[in-house]
Amino acid sequence: MAAGIANCFGQPSAPDLSEASLEQLGKIKVYSASKHLESAENAPSSVTVITADDIQQHGYRTLADILSVVRGFFVNYDRNYASLGVRGFARPSDFNSRVLLLVDGHRLNDNVYDQAMIGTEFPIDIDLVQRVEIIRGPVSSLYGSNAFFAVINVVTKHGSDLEGLEFSSEAASFNTYKGRISYGRKLQPWEFLVSGSFYGSRGHNRLFYPEFNTSQTNYGIASHVDDDQLGSALATVSYRDFTLQSVYGIREKGIPTGSYGTLFNNPGTRSNDAHLYIDLRYQHTFARSWDLSLRAFYDRYTYQGTYMYASPDNPEQVDPNLDFAAGKWWGTEMQVTKTVHRNHVTVGGEYRDNIRQNQSNYSINPYAISMNDKRTSFVDGIFLQDEFSITPSLTLNAGFRYDYYSMLESNIDPRAALIYCPWTGTAFKFIYGEAFRAPNVYEMYYSVPPNLPNFALRPENIRSTEFVWEQGLGNRLWFSTSIFYDSIRNLITSEDAGNDETIFRNLKAAKSAGVELEVKGQTSRGLEGGASYSFQQTKDRATNEFLSNSPRSLVKLNLSQPLWRRKAFVSLDAQYRSPIQFLTGASIAPFTVINATLFTRRLGKHVDFSASVYNFLDKKYFDAPSREFLQSQIQQDGRSVGFKMTWHLGER
Repeated sequence: MAAGIANCFGQPSAPDLSEASLEQLGKIKVYSASKHLESAENAPSSVTVITADDIQQHGYRTLADILSVVRGFFVNYDRNYASLGVRGFARPSDFNSRVLLLVDGHRLNDNVYDQAMIGTEFPIDIDLVQRVEIIRGPVSSLYGSNAFFAVINVVTKHGSDLEGLEFSSEAASFNTYKGRISYGRKLQPWEFLVSGSFYGSRGHNRLFYPEFNTSQTNYGIASHVDDDQLGSALATVSYRDFTLQSVYGIREKGIPTGSYGTLFNNPGTRSNDAHLYIDLRYQHTFARSWDLSLRAFYDRYTYQGTYMYASPDNPEQVDPNLDFAAGKWWGTEMQVTKTVHRNHVTVGGEYRDNIRQNQSNYSINPYAISMNDKRTSFVDGIFLQDEFSITPSLTLNAGFRYDYYSMLESNIDPRAALIYCPWTGTAFKFIYGEAFRAPNVYEMYYSVPPNLPNFALRPENIRSTEFVWEQGLGNRLWFSTSIFYDSIRNLITSEDAGNDETIFRNLKAAKSAGVELEVKGQTSRGLEGGASYSFQQTKDRATNEFLSNSPRSLVKLNLSQPLWRRKAFVSLDAQYRSPIQFLTGASIAPFTVINATLFTRRLGKHVDFSASVYNFLDKKYFDAPSREFLQSQIQQDGRSVGFKMTWHLGER
């Protein structure tokens, strides 16, 4: 906690998050809300932190699993990609572009689709995650575009978290297997971690879609076309104030849904995604009075979609269509933080050069090029933030960011938060923020029939007002209440342009209002858990009609009971989602899903073991598809099981 900034919970130092218990909630520090470490309760946002212990004890397998249990968040899965909804807002086919995803502060959204990948396509093994910081609300005042509804920062482990060699092996339903080998050490002044993982799943061998229930389409049965394979690697090396990190992930997924009018039940229809980045950071404190942070990075993202169609000249012949995206970008960031009397000032800038933003598409039988679009662009941004301690119990956090896009208009986004801590354990936050999302090159330039380009797209904008009350009651009970109102302008929406063609336009204005309640508790016998309820109404401002894919109510429950001196844990998660309306006006039924996990730590001093049952009650439930699907809803997995063993061969 910086000098001169009040700590609502009176705790100046950060705890070990892997051992954080309920009474330590006030000690937990987050970085992403203000770009420096501070108490979560002092952050100018509503914040949730998921720790490595949470991930182990509850058996979370992907980043999507983690986010699905967070208050106000919900996840859709179309059997290819996982998409994220925040506070009742999840537009079909938006590629998670209204959420900014970071890994150790490194921007992971690509430069073609602006996609935040959260499913198995996320390039970091979940076992390597130290914590996940979820910052609700617009934060473009620090991060620029895509920090629209939330910022998610995945903080990875250090070499000292392993102190030796680790092996991990998993087996699960649907012929799913996973393996990982990692090695980490801290040898002053060096610290390093290297890791490699693989994952393979044959998926469902039989998926039924009634929309394809004809003799020509295998009576609606998609057989052995739901496979999923990926490989990932991470290397982090630190020397004094320098940290070099490299990440690579590649994933191939079979698409069993017959989307985009492809041949149903054809194993050739699949998607491939690969993301590589190299990130070099320098952080130093000078004369114990000001901090300097520098970053340089290089990213590369590639996508290939292979879609199998019947040839227009010969229906008996298959005509593969190949869809490509290739992005490359490099950039630099600089940030200076200094405390002057009662002001904690942060100033910084970012430059990002998109040296490749290419899209192409062609068919093979007969060979025909539909698109070959090549783009370059650059982004400049500067930001300023001041945290002014008005009194020991009252802090004003205010700042803004200016962004200049070479192919778009410039943008200025402010944020201000008044944080009042009248007594220990209590925090009131009054927050106002604005954010924008620049249209991506896919929305502006993708022109494969029936899609039309739109060079005149403008950025989306949001204005958000929120009140937060966080209260600790002794060491065993804590609750939070948030009331928010969002107003969105120039919402980019895909619409029918006539002649069976579609186009992205700045059409809609939307509004969203809601309330979130969350309580966490811990008994004297160690049982701990939390429950949350989120209610939101997200509507079109012109018609006052509810937006599609927008649940009004979300309920989350999680419990964890330690056993045998906290060497074992029995954990349970339950999630409820209210009915949602699909694009056609049809309704998707509400559902409740329960997951359970048994986790044991350090069996024989070296082995961790977990067994999980997902969808314990074998509930039949559905998610909403995008408009490129013939299906009105996509059925999700029934009951499944997973087993995992991790061997620690280090010195810890």
